[in-house]
Amino acid sequence: MSARRAVLACALLLACSGDAEAPEGADATAADDEPPVEGTCPGDLGHGDAFADCVDAFAPAPGIGFGHDALPDIVLGAPVVPASGSGSTDVASLGCDGRITLAFDPPGIVDGAGDDLVVFENAFATGEQSFAEPAQVLVSDDGVHWLAFGCSPRGDGSWPPFGCAGVTPARAGDARDPAQSGGDAYDLAAVGLDHARWIRLVDRTRDHYDEERWCEGDAAGFDLDAVAAVPR
Repeated sequence: MSARRAVLACALLLACSGDAEAPEGADATAADDEPPVEGTCPGDLGHGDAFADCVDAFAPAPGIGFGHDALPDIVLGAPVVPASGSGSTDVASLGCDGRITLAFDPPGIVDGAGDDLVVFENAFATGEQSFAEPAQVLVSDDGVHWLAFGCSPRGDGSWPPFGCAGVTPARAGDARDPAQSGGDAYDLAAVGLDHARWIRLVDRTRDHYDEERWCEGDAAGFDLDAVAAVPR
């Protein structure tokens, strides 16, 4: 997102309440209409770290280009956390309804006690809230069948968009540890998986604000920085 848009977003969101209760329909569901992976990622790249290893597919919205010249590396590896606490510019923007699919080397993301993966966007704090361009998180263990974590954009920009990624600012600290890292964390047990090799992010900014102005410009929508698996 541009600095000018970010400042405007802060002003608008500061008036939103942070006391809303989770709506119905925020549970995880099977995503039967999601296409399978494209098969562009090899079976094992041998990176041996906790971060996404390969971009299988990228389908940004038309006119979106921020960070795309640095793909795929800009969304692989650890997140970049500015010392200022402002949103990172080391991101690739999806645009409204854009999507990206990433692969982890086997065994991928493994279910354990607590959260298993963390998604990092360039959200930044605005008082007790943050500026959010949310996305829904989906995972798959075979690249064919997808399960979606609940994501409930509120339609009027009010806070928070329950269950979505792109809500919690990243913090300095071990990006593999949700207790230190910030970002939005997810537990595979919530979707009934014991491991997942694939993660897909689908922008829901338009659904959250119900206004086209948040879809304008080459940096609109969810801005992916990184995805980390919690080591087991």
